[in-house]
Amino acid sequence: MRIKPLIVYPMDPLGNKIGGIQTYIKNFVKYSPDDFKIEFIGVTSDRDNRPVGKWQKISVCSKEIDFLPILYVRDENVRTKMPLGLKFTFMLSRHKRQINFKDTILSYNRIEPSLTLQGIHEKKVLVIHNNTMDILYNKLSEVKWRKLPMVYLQMEKRLIPQMNKVFVVRQDVVEFYQKKYPFMAHRFSFLPTWVDQETFSPFVSSIRLKQKSEFCKKNNCPIDTKLIIFVGRLEGQKDPMLLIDTFGHINRNFPQSRLLIVGNGLLRKETEQRVFQHGLTNFVSFYGNLQQNEVADLLKISDTFLLTSAFEGMPRSVLEALGCGLPVVSTDVGEVRRVVSDGISGLTCSEREPAIIGDAVLRVLKEDNFSAENCILSIQDYTAKRILKKVYNAYYDLSENK
Repeated sequence: MRIKPLIVYPMDPLGNKIGGIQTYIKNFVKYSPDDFKIEFIGVTSDRDNRPVGKWQKISVCSKEIDFLPILYVRDENVRTKMPLGLKFTFMLSRHKRQINFKDTILSYNRIEPSLTLQGIHEKKVLVIHNNTMDILYNKLSEVKWRKLPMVYLQMEKRLIPQMNKVFVVRQDVVEFYQKKYPFMAHRFSFLPTWVDQETFSPFVSSIRLKQKSEFCKKNNCPIDTKLIIFVGRLEGQKDPMLLIDTFGHINRNFPQSRLLIVGNGLLRKETEQRVFQHGLTNFVSFYGNLQQNEVADLLKISDTFLLTSAFEGMPRSVLEALGCGLPVVSTDVGEVRRVVSDGISGLTCSEREPAIIGDAVLRVLKEDNFSAENCILSIQDYTAKRILKKVYNAYYDLSENK
């Protein structure tokens, strides 16, 4: 019997959208067992080759899946006035007749689309990638639901009990939902983030030295320059203003440092202005959105990964950095402490102050005990194949219980 996951998420699986959920979905497809027949309801960023409203076979990570785009999005990385999730949910109701739901397992990575499909009586799996309370009430959150938090919570209250399995990427949030819905506590499980080691693993030392030398020559900086890298959206959750303020402190005390910023977002211009205000224009490089292999190449030649987020689940970028042998300095958010061991694979900072975080980075740059080996060991239990096995087994269980 074939397992038929039906992924419903506003994303083009062949597009350039970056983020933890996008990586989760692609890895879910990439490592799926041979008896999984995956279908995907999403959006298209190329309406000529992937037209709206037409089922087509596409290859994602060398796996063939059936794909139905129901909405055209010019640039998935740009937020619009009307949230993409809302537009996608509306279009889902219009295209529902094109979908054969029989024997599928509906697979959600956000709750809204399930509102349209709540009348479909098939098994349902939900992955919650963040803390709902952070998204709704943290002042740095830019999610539009912040304006209507009670509406969102009522929608969640109505829809979550319909889920047959719920994976959550934070242990404390698992416990929160188990207390909130005690009648279905057994359906909630902690799902750690993982790293795809086929992409994120370190260069051997000789290649790293050569690659970094070429990078420094191309960017007109000394070979002994320390490269500090950030990967993520330039939006409130990641607090890029704190990132730049922190690097300002680092650079004043260690001028032979450079900051590499990978990612785009609503706060790109404000971040560039903050760089200018600190007089750091010659010390900070903006790369925009890159493909995973390009991100990995930058991680492999860098010296420290820096994260200044206000809130997180279990940030994939941290595990990817560690997988490349790169020590991490991060604010104490989400599940970061599961993999960042203070004094071994990096440092976590409980105070969100530029000087405190910056001093932690300076310590990592100057001390020898934050080795690549320690970083790699810290994520040995969080590999894609190991973690996803738990997810696939849940699909087998649900299929048998049909």
